[in-house]
Amino acid sequence: MGASGAGKSTLMNVLAQRNIGQMDVTGTVLLNDCPITSEMTSMSAYIQQEDLFVGTLTVREHLTFQASLRMGGHVSREQRIARVQEVIIQFGLTKCADTFIGIPGRLQGISGGEKRRLSFASEIITDPPLLFADELTSGLDSFMAQNLVATMQQLADQGRTIICTIHQPSSEVYAMFHSILMLAEGRIAFMGSTEKAIDYFKCLGFPCPDNFNPADFFVRTLAIKPGNEENCRKRVKKERNYKYKVGQHVIFTTSIIQAFHNFIFSRYKVSWFQQFRSVLWRSWLTNNRDFTVFKMRFLQSIFAGLMTGLFFFQSCDGQDGIYNVFGVMFYLITSTSYIQVYSVVFTFPEERRVFLRDNHSGMYRTDIYFLCKTFAQVPQFVFGPLLMIAIEYWMAGLRADPVRFLFAYGILVLVSMASVSYTYVISAFAPTSSASIAIIEPMVLPFLLLGGFFKDNTTLPWWLRIVQFFSW
Repeated sequence: MGASGAGKSTLMNVLAQRNIGQMDVTGTVLLNDCPITSEMTSMSAYIQQEDLFVGTLTVREHLTFQASLRMGGHVSREQRIARVQEVIIQFGLTKCADTFIGIPGRLQGISGGEKRRLSFASEIITDPPLLFADELTSGLDSFMAQNLVATMQQLADQGRTIICTIHQPSSEVYAMFHSILMLAEGRIAFMGSTEKAIDYFKCLGFPCPDNFNPADFFVRTLAIKPGNEENCRKRVKKERNYKYKVGQHVIFTTSIIQAFHNFIFSRYKVSWFQQFRSVLWRSWLTNNRDFTVFKMRFLQSIFAGLMTGLFFFQSCDGQDGIYNVFGVMFYLITSTSYIQVYSVVFTFPEERRVFLRDNHSGMYRTDIYFLCKTFAQVPQFVFGPLLMIAIEYWMAGLRADPVRFLFAYGILVLVSMASVSYTYVISAFAPTSSASIAIIEPMVLPFLLLGGFFKDNTTLPWWLRIVQFFSW
C-alpha cells in the first residue's frame, strides 16, 4: 500500500520480473533463498493494472483460448472446458459468459468490473502457486471488491501466495489481508501484520482516529501533499525509520517450492501445432466478428469495380483502346493495393500490448502470431480482388478469354498479398494506430510513382531506377 507514486507497481514488476525492460534494476530477487529471474514468469501469474483483451471474443471464448495455451498439452479438452466453467462460476461471470468483451466506441461489451474479474479468471485458470495483482480492486464497487478479495482469501487458504498492490480499500477489505507492506517515496515505511500497523503509527505520534478506515489513514499520512512537500517529506522520513527484523520474508508455500524444483526450462507449455491451432482460431474469430468492417471491405471492392467499369466501359477494344488498357490495369493494381493497405494498417498497433503480454507469458511464439494473422486474412486478399476484377474486367472490354481472366485475377491476388505483407512491416514498426496511418502513405507513394505508368522508368537516374524493382 501507499500513495500514488510511492513505487507500488514498480516493486511489483521487479518481484514478478515483468515490465522491467527499460528499468535499471540492481539487487537480487530470492525465491526460497535461490536467485530467480525470468523463471518467475512460468511459475507465477500476474494481473496488470490495465485490462487487456481482444474485444471481439466472448468471455467464455477468451478463457477457452487462455486454457488451451496455458494449461499444458497433457490436459484433455474436457478438463480444460471443465476448468473454464469452474472459474466462470468462481468469479461471478456466469451472466456474461457468452457476451462479447467489447471494444470501446465500436463493439458494446461487458462492464469494467466484469473485465477486472475476467483478468483474474484468466490468470487463475492455470491454478498458479504464486499470484501477483497490480491494483487488485481497481474499477470495482465496494461490494464487488469485497467479493473479489474474499475469493483471493479462499485461494490463499488453499495454499497459494498472493501479493497485490491496493490503493484505497474499504475497512472491511483491509481487515481481510494478513500482512501489509507500506511504501513511501520508494522505500519501506512499515512491513508486518495489519493489526500491528495501527500500533506502530501510534508510537510514531500518528494515532488512527476511532471509526476511521485504517487504509485511508495510512495513505493520507504517507502522501506528499502539493504545497506542503517539505513538511510531508520530513514526516515520511521519520516514518521510514522503521526497521524490520533481518530474515523477515514473505513466506512461500510448499506448492511454490515444488513448482520451483519442477520448473522446466521451456517458455511454452504446449506444442507448436497446438499454439498455431489456438491462435489461428482466435485470429479467425477476430477478423470475422467485426461484421461491419468485414462487409465494408467487400463493398469497397464492388464499388471500385463498378466505378472503373463504368468509366472504361467497353473502351479497351482496337488500336485506340491501348492506352485505356494501361489505365484499367494500373487502376486495378492501385485499387487492390490501397484497399488491402488500409484494411490491415491497424492490425498490429491495436493488438501490440496484448501480444507482448501473451508472448512474455510464454503463451505463443512470435512466428505463430504472425502466421495466424496472415492466414486469417486469406479470404480478404483472395475474394476482394475477385469481386473487383469480375466486374471491371468484362465491363471494360478486356480480352474475353477465361484463361486470360484467371491470369489477371492471379496477378491481383499476388498484388494483394504483397501489399498486405508490406503494410504488416509498417504496422509492426508503428507504435500507435495514428502513427501507422501517418507513415503508410509516404511509404507507399514512391512505389506508386515508380510503377511505370506515370513515367518511363528508363529515363530515371540509376539510383532511383533501382527502387522500381521493389514496387509490386
